[in-house]
Amino acid sequence: MLLFEEIVPGVKRLKSPFSDSWSGIVLIKGTENILIDSGASAQVVDDFLIPALKAEGLKPDDIHWLLNTHCHGDHIGGHYRFRQRSKAKIAAWRGSLDKMRDPLKYSKLIRARFPEFSPPPPPVLNGVEPDILLNDNEVVAERLRLLHTPGHDNDTVCWLDEATKTLISGDTLQANGTVLQGIGFYQDLTAYRSSLQRLLAMQMDNLITGHDYIPCGSVAIGREKVKTYLEKCLYLTELYDKFTAEIMAHGEREPTKIARRLIKQAGGTEPEYLFLALYTVSEHIKAGINAQ
Repeated sequence: MLLFEEIVPGVKRLKSPFSDSWSGIVLIKGTENILIDSGASAQVVDDFLIPALKAEGLKPDDIHWLLNTHCHGDHIGGHYRFRQRSKAKIAAWRGSLDKMRDPLKYSKLIRARFPEFSPPPPPVLNGVEPDILLNDNEVVAERLRLLHTPGHDNDTVCWLDEATKTLISGDTLQANGTVLQGIGFYQDLTAYRSSLQRLLAMQMDNLITGHDYIPCGSVAIGREKVKTYLEKCLYLTELYDKFTAEIMAHGEREPTKIARRLIKQAGGTEPEYLFLALYTVSEHIKAGINAQ
């Protein structure tokens, strides 16, 4: 049985199954109990999330708030089912509204740019209507501050738990990607770097990410370790710039070939589907051309 693991006092994470890896669901216990993200599907909710809550002495109706870090299926795929089984209020960043209502539409759209290198979308990905829409820097449940941190996607957010100074970052911080990606995945390089700089200017004592990111892991405890994690993510964008420029200097212009070579040079493993890497490489190609 999968259980919530305490990362800092009162803040726990469940590694819910996703493909050949996992996607994190964060539980914050307090006066109001909060879930951040819901896993990839209704089955994850029924077979893993609710039993894990039960082991914590909680029923679905004991959860007051259901939040999300962004609208990709592995993070929001359980929202519809959890709403069916609980009375939790759903709060989200205001800019996520359309995606919250129809995440399957967006799941198809994100694959449409590189159809030859993309997996099929999930067969079911139901949307929800949020109860509350938040702006950047607003607070929910008197402790969680929403930070809009685009780059990975345009609706990516972090949640800063002000009670423990813990940043729940979802997929905002990409490092060198997960075992399923090959390299970090962001659709807007400029926005990604700006988000990293914003977070580096803040003071946070702990960090919990949505997946295990190579080589940084999924948790950083202590202000210096959080800073090091963020700096590593920023450094890797510069390394990708360098590698991409070197590859292009030898006459290569085909994004697919550049992606495969960049993954190899960055020490990653080529994934079964290359579409995530192709988004990242396209951004670095554009940056290289603009710098000429």
